[in-house]
Amino acid sequence: MSKKLLTIALATAFMLNAAYARPFRVNICFELDPDINITFETGSTGFGIGLDSHLNKNVRLRTGFNWVPRFEYPMNFNIQVGEDGDPGYDAEGHSRFDRMAGYLEEMTGFKIDQQVEMIGVPSFNNFKLLFDVSPFNNKNWYFTAGFYAGSSIIGRAYNRTEDMTTLMSVAMYNNIYDKVYDIEYNDESELNGVFLGLELPPAVNNKILDAGRMGMHIGDYKDKVDENGNPIPYMMEPDQDNMVKAEMKVNSFRPYIGAGYSGPIYKLNDRFRFSVDCGIMFWGGTPKVYTHDGTDIVSELENITSQVDKYVDKIKPLKVYPMLNLSISYRLTK
Repeated sequence: MSKKLLTIALATAFMLNAAYARPFRVNICFELDPDINITFETGSTGFGIGLDSHLNKNVRLRTGFNWVPRFEYPMNFNIQVGEDGDPGYDAEGHSRFDRMAGYLEEMTGFKIDQQVEMIGVPSFNNFKLLFDVSPFNNKNWYFTAGFYAGSSIIGRAYNRTEDMTTLMSVAMYNNIYDKVYDIEYNDESELNGVFLGLELPPAVNNKILDAGRMGMHIGDYKDKVDENGNPIPYMMEPDQDNMVKAEMKVNSFRPYIGAGYSGPIYKLNDRFRFSVDCGIMFWGGTPKVYTHDGTDIVSELENITSQVDKYVDKIKPLKVYPMLNLSISYRLTK
């Protein structure tokens, strides 16, 4: 009986100890500080609007959208006849272009201009997701990591509508040149010397063949040479829509790292704050500029002519995109 009482007493003592003793445990706490701020931004990425919120005292999450306003930058190009760059003036001072333009006007009634103007338009729009980390006692200073994302095409260029007649005439001339070349040099030609029901005089055929094709000389191929070792020129010709176009492309996913400073605008009201951010956007190396026929002007050409060389000289060093943005935020909560 005494043994039973002793057993009951020990069991009771154990349960009381378990009930009143402080248990051993580990607390893992992630303290949230869910303030919400609306932000207006301007800088290297154009204009932007977004939201941000502190996840805790050391980490802030930012998201939003940036866009570059539309503006136009004109670029002028000359129509060239032949690939050698020689104007080919005759005794009367008329160039090859003048003579071929005269033939076209006689055949079609279209008068063409030797100069074509293209319009450059940016399309640099980005969604962003960034994390700011403040490791210092002064929480105004922070490091940033995250990404921007948007269309891989960040700029376009195309001809003005007023130049459509000129480009259509250039396309027509090159079609005539191809047919004449086929008649003269292709023994298996199905044209039988007749083009559009007409047989052009041999003198006209010879003049067209001697003049060469029409196009805009943009530059020379880096890795293509003729039989004499001279670089082969790249002549941009109108596409099927009788237009000339180009696109600047980078990666659509663009990581970002940087640093910044944020502080209140007014000492007595910390709802309004300003921020200064600087950093680097990684957009995948040197941007590529493709014409409508798939030629990359930046990587495939050299000796670039006209105003394009100025753009290429600016683009080549930009393997990353340096950024500086200023923003003002207003706290909506707390």
